[in-house]
Amino acid sequence: WYPGHMAGATRELQQVWRHIDVVLEVGDARIPGASRNPLFLEFSPRKPHLLVLSHADLADQEINRAWLNHFQEEGLAALACDLRDRSDLAQIRTQLLKLHQPFLEKAKKQGRIARPLRVLVAGIPNTGKSTLINQLVGKRSAKVEARPGVTRSLNWLRSGKELHLLDSPGILPAKMADKISGLYLASTGAIRDSILPLEEVAVWLFDLLYKYYGDQMSERYGPLADFEAAALRTGCLLTDGQADLTRFASRLMDDYRSGRIGRMTLERPVAGNSHD
Repeated sequence: WYPGHMAGATRELQQVWRHIDVVLEVGDARIPGASRNPLFLEFSPRKPHLLVLSHADLADQEINRAWLNHFQEEGLAALACDLRDRSDLAQIRTQLLKLHQPFLEKAKKQGRIARPLRVLVAGIPNTGKSTLINQLVGKRSAKVEARPGVTRSLNWLRSGKELHLLDSPGILPAKMADKISGLYLASTGAIRDSILPLEEVAVWLFDLLYKYYGDQMSERYGPLADFEAAALRTGCLLTDGQADLTRFASRLMDDYRSGRIGRMTLERPVAGNSHD
């Protein structure tokens, strides 16, 4: 899951790092820990950092608050956002302008005109980086598709007079911390469905969602947390009348990712979840 363009983008980021003022990291509110790449915190010198948790509208509101408290305790500024919501976008811009203020004050003391804040927009694939950039820029200047790994080079874009945004490809960690992290990423679409066995991921997701959200899952798939029975109940059948598990696996993944089952978060905050 670490193709060549990700390795190339990592090298490019190292080269442009000294030109960056601030890192705007985009994670996924459904898997806030697993959707972060430690790479963005390893370059030196350290840069001011703002974490935006996208897909907050698909995530459990109570768990959103718990994660924000967790990151606050870790000393990291974080926002849980719906990137289509204007008020959430205004919050992001406000936070970036606050980070710009020290640069403006320094330029004023030195008697020079301050330049726009240079913001690296970074994150793993499919978290909404390009969507966020398009919203901040106000036009479709960054290519957006509903699949991971679309942006494959670094691009500077202007957002008003105050901000210059550096769009970057989604970069996964070169190594997953553990199997569960890989399952989190596969469930939300950060890893292509062809990388891990879809049915295995779907069975794991099915069990986890029944554990955390039994009532919502029962309402949609039936009261018993049985993958095969749920496939039969939803009409996913083979020609011989047996359960079509592959088809149901794909349906479950689509239902979860689109929010059709409800607002659900896979990952809970515990000590050590934050990469910061």
